[in-house]
Amino acid sequence: MLQHSQRNEQALLLPHILDKKPNTYIFTKSIAEDLVRESSEHLPMVVVRPSIVTPTLNEPFPYYSNDQNAIINLMAGTGIGLIRVTSFNQAVKLDFTTGDMTVNCILAAGWYKVVSPESAHIYNCVGYENPVLLRSFIEENIRFHTESKEIVDTVLWVPHNITVENTFCLFVLYYLLHILPGMFFSMAERYLNRKPMIMKIYRKLFFLSKTLRYFVFNDWSFTNEHTKSLLFQLNAKDRELFDFNMASIHWSNYYSVLYRCVAIYTLKADKNKENRYMKELYKRKMKYIEPVDKAIIWTFRFAAVFLGYKILHATLSVLLSYLIHC
Repeated sequence: MLQHSQRNEQALLLPHILDKKPNTYIFTKSIAEDLVRESSEHLPMVVVRPSIVTPTLNEPFPYYSNDQNAIINLMAGTGIGLIRVTSFNQAVKLDFTTGDMTVNCILAAGWYKVVSPESAHIYNCVGYENPVLLRSFIEENIRFHTESKEIVDTVLWVPHNITVENTFCLFVLYYLLHILPGMFFSMAERYLNRKPMIMKIYRKLFFLSKTLRYFVFNDWSFTNEHTKSLLFQLNAKDRELFDFNMASIHWSNYYSVLYRCVAIYTLKADKNKENRYMKELYKRKMKYIEPVDKAIIWTFRFAAVFLGYKILHATLSVLLSYLIHC
């Protein structure tokens, strides 16, 4: 039905199709699990529900990723100076699981279903005992990236991030820090006879942020009793080979080089030989960008102070005039 309908018809039909589901992601996931449930009466099936899957911890090698989920894309956009404003609940905690631990859990669940057909049908591969504060995740990754003084050739500007929760502030800042600079870069792209991409990217990022809003403004709690029980069904050697104990991960160490993973696998930095010398590239590219960036920041600060002074002065003048006439 949706395949043969127009865009405006899809927009009208979508709320009725989703019913109480917040977005199409959760809706399609529910449909998939329901199909598995129906087939499980005839086939030995098991469902592994990972949380947010991040780059690997150890296998096939550390920090490998072939996935581009929303969080990794957010990191990439912030790291190259494209995203400057994000909106989320600063107290919200994220539940991460690494790619290799997710695979280990799937293998263990499949094995245990064969040796014990009456075992659980659903395993939550989650790290709720070892959660990550989203604000810390973004701040720490930007800090490690900035301190490393390493960049790739796709970097547009010095990375900054402003976090807001209010929708009105988000729209104002998005217009000032995304749309206006995006229009400037689009003109530069046209001048250089390049295909204009910046505004299209910002449009996609805006719709992505709307989709993520449901997840980043709510706390999520999962239980993993079945998964913990499954881990201890393995013998000591298998538990070491197929480890999926999320509580053992030290996220601070994990953050320290995560920006390099994003550079290599998301931004494809390894395809350009120049990107192998990230520190040299940083010195050359930031030679002019950093001074301009600092000048813009101080200009905004002085403008804010001057505007505040003018508003205060006008308010006091009106108040004094009122008191005198009284």
